[in-house]
Amino acid sequence: MSRFARLPARRALLLLVALTAPAALVAQEASTPGHSAPVPEAAAARRTAPIALDGKLDEEAWAAAQPLTGLVQFEPKEMEPATQRTEVRFLYDEEALYVGARMYDSLGAAGVTTRLVRRDGEYDSDYLMIMLDTYHDHLGAARFLVNPSGVKSDNLNGDSSWDPVWQTDTQIDSLGWTAEMRIPFSQLRFPRTASQTWGLQVGRQVNRLNEFSHWSAWRQNENGGPSRFGHLAGIEVGRSTGGTELVPYVLAQSTNRAPGDAGDPFYRSNEQNYRVGLDLKHRLSSNLTLSATFNPDFGQVEVDPAVVNLSAFETFFPERRPFFVEGSGYFGFGSMNCFFCSNVSSLGMFYSRRIGRAPQGAALAEAAASVTMLQRTPTYIAARPRVDRIADALRDRLPAGAARGGSPASPCSLRRGRRRAAPRFRRPPPWCKRRGSRPGRPRRG
Repeated sequence: MSRFARLPARRALLLLVALTAPAALVAQEASTPGHSAPVPEAAAARRTAPIALDGKLDEEAWAAAQPLTGLVQFEPKEMEPATQRTEVRFLYDEEALYVGARMYDSLGAAGVTTRLVRRDGEYDSDYLMIMLDTYHDHLGAARFLVNPSGVKSDNLNGDSSWDPVWQTDTQIDSLGWTAEMRIPFSQLRFPRTASQTWGLQVGRQVNRLNEFSHWSAWRQNENGGPSRFGHLAGIEVGRSTGGTELVPYVLAQSTNRAPGDAGDPFYRSNEQNYRVGLDLKHRLSSNLTLSATFNPDFGQVEVDPAVVNLSAFETFFPERRPFFVEGSGYFGFGSMNCFFCSNVSSLGMFYSRRIGRAPQGAALAEAAASVTMLQRTPTYIAARPRVDRIADALRDRLPAGAARGGSPASPCSLRRGRRRAAPRFRRPPPWCKRRGSRPGRPRRG
């Protein structure tokens, strides 16, 4: 009889569990490498027929893609199946990734909530979210959102200043609403491998139910993010697509002046000004992009809102020029809150609005600051060192009509008394008690 057979049944069971547990852990890690728990997987199919980006999933090419389903609630009922069915399909070709989504609603078009806002604005409506971890390093992700009105929102690793060029369209029908996306590979960064496997997360917001559901689920008290994303496999890209983007601008300005001195050689009744410039973006490799700008101008974007500034400090307007906005988060160190501070917003390394225009109003600010310091300087100390002038300064600081008859009273005559209307000093100033001086009149030096 072997030694293992002579062991009690309980010890034999514990030994069996100890021997099989490492093998089970190795099998789990092999199925989902880099993940602490198993994650779902979706497949993208190659596009074999043209797709009209009109928000309708009526092309034959969509039938070749396997739909992604099974979204799970994140809130309000955590880890329960979503109340509204969602189907998402993925196609690709040599240039772009295509996303086709059908968002069913039990109330049909009446249950769809939508808003028309600016790009990257607050939706307060239903929306579809696609997140792609293209390097599959579990560190960052590119997020694409669209609501039933076709309003786009995107960010890269939380930076909303990233505005890639991609197309989308939506439709609202009797079953709910649909969305189509085309995301060019030139706008994404991914490794140089023929077969791609990306991290994927799909989310949907049903605003009327205050319900948010996602595909690769985790609980609210667990760490989520790219490390918990599912997988999007089957994408085959022959090479990392490159490209060059040019965004030129032309600005024309005409100034008409009132009639002036005809003999002034610098006077012009009409003056015209023209400016040109461009923003350049060239993709050097799959993970390196050259961004440049030539002659940036504030005429590229909308006009700043009017602000009435009565202080001695300049107004800090937000940056809106695309070249300086994109990637500006790399030069910031977060925000700072101070209960006793004012004019404090963030800890940026530089203020890009100074580029392209010289600071305005610097001389006025310095003059206002010097006047403010003079007003705050005590007159009886800095400007009038003599004793009689000190008394005059104190007398000037008393309110009008402090003494009887409406005339200012001397500080030496302000003694304690019940019938006095002027302010009382607990004791007369020190020069009133000096030798050779009388109360009510300072000693002349």
